[in-house]
Amino acid sequence: MRRKEPKIYATLRRRYCTEALIRMGFHYTSTSGSALVKLGAFRTPYATASRDGEFWRVTPLVSPRIWRPR
Repeated sequence: MRRKEPKIYATLRRRYCTEALIRMGFHYTSTSGSALVKLGAFRTPYATASRDGEFWRVTPLVSPRIWRPR
């Protein structure tokens, strides 16, 4: 039986503004205000967003079936 390797999900090509991410449920991280995080059940991070100039780039940490940007 093959070992399961952790999946790595690519950064989404679409860029979002701060208001759009907050409407999707993202919150600023408590350690630094330079990143936004979308938390799921038991406070597990579903996705992170990092600033790319004026807009934010989203990186999903779980399967797209669990979390999808709208």
